[in-house]
Amino acid sequence: MNTLTWQTYLPDFWAALLQTLYMVAIAGPSIIVVGLTVGTTLYLIAPGSVTPKPAFYYLLTTLVNVGRSIPFLILIVLLIPVTRAAVGTTLGPVAAIIPLVLGFSPFFSRLVEAALREIDQGRIEAARAMGVTQWQLVFRVLLPESLSGLLNAMTIILVGTVEGTAVAGAVGAGGVGDFAIEFGYQRFYGELMFISVFAMVIIVQVIQISGDLWIRARKHKR
Repeated sequence: MNTLTWQTYLPDFWAALLQTLYMVAIAGPSIIVVGLTVGTTLYLIAPGSVTPKPAFYYLLTTLVNVGRSIPFLILIVLLIPVTRAAVGTTLGPVAAIIPLVLGFSPFFSRLVEAALREIDQGRIEAARAMGVTQWQLVFRVLLPESLSGLLNAMTIILVGTVEGTAVAGAVGAGGVGDFAIEFGYQRFYGELMFISVFAMVIIVQVIQISGDLWIRARKHKR
């Protein structure tokens, strides 16, 4: 007689939740760093911008567009050789970091570029007239002036990363997404499916509310 109930698998749920939080905690900041670097570079070298380099810009923007065009689930499969070479396996939360970073960085790069384009050009011209270096322009003018937009972009990409972990879980990355499929769907425990969805909703809400509060605090300081 089978005496197993959905409560039997709650320890597995907590382990899966920790895996999801781990993936977001590692992949999220990595995506932000890569996206800030690429997005700022795109802004600086765009035709008519600070240091225009049209050839490099069109090459980089093409790569970003290609990265954005590939569905994340397909990208995970395409990156299997890269993931295996980098971490020795294609399963588990550690292996999911690579496709998460490469999959979401192009989108965040575009959000960064868009945020920088919203800056008052008068401030940029004034800074350049004062003879600031390019590094000073980036870190003392561009990033501070676009901080509210960047914070909003970070919130969006972190929420997307949470959703990405669920997709990665469907192909063996672990986490709440994998738990929902294996225990909630395949074993017909609707309670576990509900708990999994509820956990994802809570994570997203925490990120969104934190981002909104941060943006409001930034606006009040200005």
